Amino acid sequence: MEYCAFHKGKRRLLESDPIDGRENGTFLNDFNAKCSKLMFQIDCELNKLYEEVVFEVAAFTRSYWENTLRPPGIPVAVVRCETLDGYDFELALISVLKIKPICISPSQTMSLYDLHEMLRKMGNEKYIMLKQVECFTAGPYLDGLISVLTDPVWEKKIVLVVTVAVDFNVIFTRFSQESFWKLTLYCFHMPTPIYALQAICEAVAIKPDGTLHKELRDRFLRDSLSVCEMKRILKVTLLHKILECEDFGTDIAPNTRDAETETILASYDTFLYLLHELTAGFPYHAESVYELHSWIQSNPNFFIEKGGPYSAWKSIWVTWSVEEMVDSLLKLWNPVRRIASCYSNEVQKLLVDLREIDRRKTAVQKEALSEHEASSVSICRKRVSLHEMQQRMRDKIAQKKRLDVVSQDRQRFIRLLTQIMSKTLKIFHKVPSLEGKLLIGQQEIMNLVIPSTAASLEKAFLQPKLRNEHEYVVNLKDISPILRLFRCIGELEFMGILKTASDRNTNMVNVLYVPHSAMDSPSEGSDDDYSILGDASRDVASHKVGKVDSDACKECMIRSNMQTVAFYNLVKYSLLMFTLPFIAMYCFYLFIKDRAGWAPSSALIPAALLGVLVVYLVIALFIYVAYKEEKRDAELQKISKKQE
Repeated sequence: MEYCAFHKGKRRLLESDPIDGRENGTFLNDFNAKCSKLMFQIDCELNKLYEEVVFEVAAFTRSYWENTLRPPGIPVAVVRCETLDGYDFELALISVLKIKPICISPSQTMSLYDLHEMLRKMGNEKYIMLKQVECFTAGPYLDGLISVLTDPVWEKKIVLVVTVAVDFNVIFTRFSQESFWKLTLYCFHMPTPIYALQAICEAVAIKPDGTLHKELRDRFLRDSLSVCEMKRILKVTLLHKILECEDFGTDIAPNTRDAETETILASYDTFLYLLHELTAGFPYHAESVYELHSWIQSNPNFFIEKGGPYSAWKSIWVTWSVEEMVDSLLKLWNPVRRIASCYSNEVQKLLVDLREIDRRKTAVQKEALSEHEASSVSICRKRVSLHEMQQRMRDKIAQKKRLDVVSQDRQRFIRLLTQIMSKTLKIFHKVPSLEGKLLIGQQEIMNLVIPSTAASLEKAFLQPKLRNEHEYVVNLKDISPILRLFRCIGELEFMGILKTASDRNTNMVNVLYVPHSAMDSPSEGSDDDYSILGDASRDVASHKVGKVDSDACKECMIRSNMQTVAFYNLVKYSLLMFTLPFIAMYCFYLFIKDRAGWAPSSALIPAALLGVLVVYLVIALFIYVAYKEEKRDAELQKISKKQE
């Protein structure tokens, strides 16, 4: 990385020129640190994807090492690697078994004598990895390898791990029939390369509809199926973004992290995932924890903002059942115990109250019944003033609230959850131990928080900055208004906004006559203008468009206008007739059933009567509007006759 390719149009040598006021050594160290974090996150996601197959192969190998019965045949683990480039299966297997195998590949072969000597020097636990077996030719070498492995001198079975690209049947074509009968085959499937692509995109939190995701997908599936190629693209993109960014903050060195910082970051990560899980399926649900993280860090009032996502989530939590609240509190219990004892005590109390909800309801109802009997006796004994009546009304409202134990517990649950989340999910600017570190700073810094680098990479990859922008306006000089008029008419006809005049639709087109003043004024245009006007006049004369009767044109226009208005009214009132009665009937049905307390069967009759009444009202309105239209058209005809 001594050379940086093309930053702002210049090729720079990082060892000689400072960049943005920073020393090159510091810049390279900073870039290597950020890049290593990104690559480490990608490797972690790939290891999670392939670790299941690696563990299966390792368990298969250990089982034959520990088996003292010496079963017949050579144990062979055939692993289909799906043509993936960039994942080191050998290194992953070594990290699990803690033993390095003897590797044989088409580019790195060894004689059978050397192989026998290496096996003799190894311990009792031996295994050989035969890579890319489809690249070997069928012949004496592979048969000799099988003969070495079947030598009775070995105390334990030697496991042969064979990797193939796609087809398992290649094993049958590379070994002779005599050697093949000595093998005990077990097949293992690696995930397809598309899963590796998804794992890498999740590691850097790339949106599926982003262009960087599309570019990586095309490069990966179309060209190489190489993880190394994707890492190279991400590395170059990250370098470009770091060159564009002016402020990076200071990173948190591993040896400088104190216990407080580690605790804060661990609790932040835990409760961030927990909040994302509790809001699954809600409106305004974040697509990923990285999006939720950006919402919290960019909005200081995230938990108290009205109309925000958290406010919408509280409106759904207030409708939860007792079982849903208990499940959520059980998820909160272990993480809350690590941060504060006061919150853990509140969670424990609320859990106990929710589990004893039936007993609490019974106790509250008995208490309310005794109070009601005492109040009824006191009412019979004496007269009550207005102030006492109002006080009793307030007492009844408070008593109803006390009887609704579940609603009280829901409010307690929401308050407790909000307190816990607002305490743990703080903005990094407000945490003293994280102030001035990489986790805070400008928006570019926040987006570079590992593993969320989506916004920065997308912006660097696909949104180049536009520089030296200026407006370009064409100044039309020495062009007469008549030419501009005909040019506009031509463009409108070309776009289909105006209908072209012809012999077949002369009764539907208003002919534009140029005024005599424009024809007689030679100073307003050039000779070209008159030639165009002359051609237009001759065209009109040849088609006899100018002889169209004005009365016929007016009558056709009025008739078409009347038909259009009548058609629009018919469509509009037909829709009203088919929709408005049902809406009114349904709303009135709900009103009678919920507010008046009617039975559903009894509420249908007045609702149906209301629907019929609305139908008659719509018909009457339609007749009234049609009458008004006819009357207005008659008045317009009278006015036109008087003007003639």
